[in-house]
Amino acid sequence: MAALSPSAVPSREALREFARNYRTAGGRRDGGTGDGDAGCIVTVGAYSRTRNGSPEQVSGYQRSNPNCGDGAPENAVVLARDGVAARSAPSERRPVAPARAWEGQPNQPWREQIAAEETRRNDGDFGYGMRGQPGSSALGRYQLLRDPLIDAGWRDRVSGAWTLRARLAGVTSDAEFLASPTAQEAAFNDVMRVNERQLWANGAMGFNGQRVRGLRGGEVPITEAGLAAAAHREGARTVRRYLDHRAANLPAPLAVAGRRGDLSRFNEVERRLREFADTPYQRTLP
Repeated sequence: MAALSPSAVPSREALREFARNYRTAGGRRDGGTGDGDAGCIVTVGAYSRTRNGSPEQVSGYQRSNPNCGDGAPENAVVLARDGVAARSAPSERRPVAPARAWEGQPNQPWREQIAAEETRRNDGDFGYGMRGQPGSSALGRYQLLRDPLIDAGWRDRVSGAWTLRARLAGVTSDAEFLASPTAQEAAFNDVMRVNERQLWANGAMGFNGQRVRGLRGGEVPITEAGLAAAAHREGARTVRRYLDHRAANLPAPLAVAGRRGDLSRFNEVERRLREFADTPYQRTLP
């Protein structure tokens, strides 16, 4: 029998409480009332112990326990009471807090703002388990798309399968990626580096510190934080096309109606340039 996971194992005090509740209810082996010889059947998961100074493995087993858990190993769980299925003993263990894997990562305030834009989740699993809209390849807290993950070396360009880089992080499927906040943060770091590299290569970073005229008027400040955020949304190539478009002062392209207003790619770039302009950001490349 496989060992039970720690989160599934009631505490010893919970087992004692189960016994007290049963005796109070008048349960008895012979079907009468009273608590004279009440007992439990417990299952004990496989575990390791030391005997005569040497470690040994103990296989899982079931046995009778008249005290409903007293003296049983910590991973003992009440299965039945004299052949009758027992009520589940309440666990006194606190639930594991959701992983806040972004804490301590590079540009933490910036990536928190990205997550607020992408998944809008400040509770539960903080968006780590979220998939994109139907038809989208977006995954996780930062809604990472297939192409950026390919560029970052996490997915294969031809098959789309998860690569060795991903497998080393414990990811071989979309489900495993969604279940691993640590892997998502590592993948996001790699995606950020690729975006920065592309922004430098295509000259977009050369606009840092400048201002351009907005699509519908007003000035748009250009900062590294805004460029990186816009690249995460629309890609480094679209960011450079937007900057060239504004430098030439061309008319705004047709709007694309959506919940937040105009969702055209240039307008999404401009929106992120504005919203992230004052967010602290330190480049990840040397």
